[in-house]
Amino acid sequence: MTPWQLWGITMALLLAAAWLLWKSAERQSDKALGSESLPSRRRRLPRDSLKEVVLDHLLASGVHLGDRGLILLGGLLLLAIVGVLLMFGHRLGALLVLGGLVVINLGLGLRAQYLRQKIRDQLPNFMEQVVREIGVGATLEIAFRRNVERVPMPLRDALSRIAVRRDLGMELHEGLQRESQLLKIHEFDLLATAVEVNQVHGGSLKEILGSFVELLRQQERGRRELKALTGETRVTAVVLAGMPVALAGFMLASNPEFLAPMLESPGGQMALWIALGLELGGCFTLWRMLRSV
Repeated sequence: MTPWQLWGITMALLLAAAWLLWKSAERQSDKALGSESLPSRRRRLPRDSLKEVVLDHLLASGVHLGDRGLILLGGLLLLAIVGVLLMFGHRLGALLVLGGLVVINLGLGLRAQYLRQKIRDQLPNFMEQVVREIGVGATLEIAFRRNVERVPMPLRDALSRIAVRRDLGMELHEGLQRESQLLKIHEFDLLATAVEVNQVHGGSLKEILGSFVELLRQQERGRRELKALTGETRVTAVVLAGMPVALAGFMLASNPEFLAPMLESPGGQMALWIALGLELGGCFTLWRMLRSV
């Protein structure tokens, strides 16, 4: 296989991955907006283009880019891919490119997860301030806007986007729904439902939001208790995942001649690749087990 053929296959795989990302975003949007139980059906948001999907994915990870920034980032990424393929060859270069893309996506996912947790931790205090101002006669929108600039990041960033959507004509509950889809924080969607129910059916908004704050507090206590109860399991998973790597590193550092036949022979190299696959599969299985607890 020539390098040009490999580059063509790599570009085709990247385009296929982008298309799958786009279709997945459409399905997630339809799923989020399709299960509507309120009498007045929520206004459907316009379908996101591929550019908006990428921008939202970066924005959820705390990376703020405009159209020019996205074009510049895409050009730099394409140049980096071509440079790696020219420098390391079509085989090793392709593996490095795919590995680099996986690592970048993993880093963005971890960053987004960290920001989601920070927002969940900051949301109860913000809602308590809103409930206090509603109790002294302020409307929900006024109380919301007054407290946006008082909260720390990253919650302030998310609330500012909701305020901007409100200024552009979107209802407050629709802005909350859009932010829930962007950041994958179901608390925003629950708050949007509470606000919409109050607008449609009436009732005491202070009591509704007070119950919402109490629910957030209970969820926070539940997460802390779960984290404490599963601490031993998480430590065991880290030990099981790190022991083979630590043992192989110790053997390679203390007696490299012992592993030399394995590194040089085709059968030994195949065994190392199989061991690496089993290690990655075991780490993924342990991670899924911890996520399911």
